[in-house]
Amino acid sequence: MSGKKSNPPRLAIWWLRHACPGSDNDALAGDLIERFREGQTRGWFWMQVLIAFAVGALGEIRLHWPHFCYAIAGSSVIALSGGTAMPAILWKSVQGAGFWLHWWTLPWPLSQLVLELGPTALLALAALPVLAAGLAINRAFRWVSLLRTGVINLALITLGHISLDFLPWLYRPVPGDPDSRDLIISGGVQVLLFFSTFLAAAWLGCLSPRHTDEYERQAVHARLIP
Repeated sequence: MSGKKSNPPRLAIWWLRHACPGSDNDALAGDLIERFREGQTRGWFWMQVLIAFAVGALGEIRLHWPHFCYAIAGSSVIALSGGTAMPAILWKSVQGAGFWLHWWTLPWPLSQLVLELGPTALLALAALPVLAAGLAINRAFRWVSLLRTGVINLALITLGHISLDFLPWLYRPVPGDPDSRDLIISGGVQVLLFFSTFLAAAWLGCLSPRHTDEYERQAVHARLIP
């Protein structure tokens, strides 16, 4: 057997050890390498790595399903606000957020942020009841988790909005209206970015250091028990 044949693909090993969800990936990598050197193919090795990744990802989704539901709800609400699917009364109410908060009385740049981000912020907070319901079903509801999630989410949205000011190449002029600009990022990519923002906020907001070990034990148990 050649030296190349006896060595499994390095990229697959790196992916298994560093990118696959789970805490027992080193042991799994050792078992797969041993099976590979007994005669299995590189294609078989890659297939096992992909299966391990899928099983680990599904285990994480099952364990943290309230976070994913919150991300789906939040990104869906914001996506609907960009079209005609949201009821007109609700959208007009959200659009008036800056007026309700008297943005013109606030110091700059806070006034500008409230004016521009007020509707998006309210839509982001509107998804918190979904997270609260999921945590309650999981018997993990804590008011501080909701508060942290909301604050982190608003901070991430604000940071993303401010970052766009330093990336002018992401905008294109609107034909016939030189004073307006549109993002060149497609709507699907924007929804994906909002989904990632909501998911990251829920993940960071709901996991506290003293509960991390318990979550890890549950994750391992979920992967081992079909």
